[in-house]
Amino acid sequence: MKILVLDDGFKGNFNQASGIAQAFPSAIIKILKVKLKGPSYYLPSRKGSYPIASKVLSILCILRAWKSGRIILKLLLTEKWVWKENFDMIISAGSVLAPVNLIISKDKKANSVNVMVPALVPLKLFDFAVIPYHDFLRLRNKRLKNLIVTMGAPNCITDRMLEEERKRLKNILSIPQDKEIIGILIGGDDQNYKISVRWAELLLDAINPLKERYGFIITTSRRTKREVVSFIQKKVKDDRAIIYAEFPGYTNISYYPGILSLCRYILVTEDSVNMVSEAATSGNPVIILGVERKKEKRIVFDITLENLVKKGYAEYLGAEKLNTLEEKLREISGKKYNKLNEAEECVRKILEGIR
Repeated sequence: MKILVLDDGFKGNFNQASGIAQAFPSAIIKILKVKLKGPSYYLPSRKGSYPIASKVLSILCILRAWKSGRIILKLLLTEKWVWKENFDMIISAGSVLAPVNLIISKDKKANSVNVMVPALVPLKLFDFAVIPYHDFLRLRNKRLKNLIVTMGAPNCITDRMLEEERKRLKNILSIPQDKEIIGILIGGDDQNYKISVRWAELLLDAINPLKERYGFIITTSRRTKREVVSFIQKKVKDDRAIIYAEFPGYTNISYYPGILSLCRYILVTEDSVNMVSEAATSGNPVIILGVERKKEKRIVFDITLENLVKKGYAEYLGAEKLNTLEEKLREISGKKYNKLNEAEECVRKILEGIR
């Protein structure tokens, strides 16, 4: 099977689409970097810009004006090679790439797979629509036959990658033989969540009593605020219990998959379903850490996290209970957890649908 994966430049989106593609056995995968020409717009509480051209293409898809869409897309795409090759399947993630996926799929007579719910394009136009459970709850039409509903997010994490990256990280670290390692994955602000210096201080206070028994590896994300990163960098600089720390966006090298594999326990903030899913894909015990909320109300993401806990993929520790982290670790010691693998499950359902 020959698969085209669309890349809009957003790592979280690409990892979901690429993760599904890589889970197909013996697939030949090519990547098309999609940068649509023309003006862009910005969304509040989100990084990056979004091309207006994507909205125009979405309207053409709604109208089923496939020939017009192809003509316009050929003018907008900076990479032209895609029109000269054939594919069996096109996979994308997010709203920007949804109409691009449909137009190319129609041109190639290929199966279209889109991850997440696009802003304008109807889900029924895709051969397969992969959507997380929290988005499924918002749908008016929950009976669409092309839906593949996931609990977490598909990703590129595989057993082989984990083992290779574990060795790579282990080669550069001096790991204490008498201590278990805890990985701490810290996200950042969005429209629902907030990670402040105060929250980071509470977290670091919570791990202080654990330093005799555990070593720690810390990583932030590109969404983590500069002042939070600076605070953590200063706090861990001369701390011998912190055996490694990396700060994407501020440091050049990342051993992120190695962290997932090497650590005995993984603490991950609740703001990113992607990070939580990647942590749960490692198979190691995962504790989802509550952070500050911008609004004092229950949100749909809470249902996803509750399901992950209920079905044995992770534990949850609210922001107000960070000081009970030591107790939580004792509670889960020796407990076995299920290993999440949304990409493989998506592929299984797609192959069933194609047959």
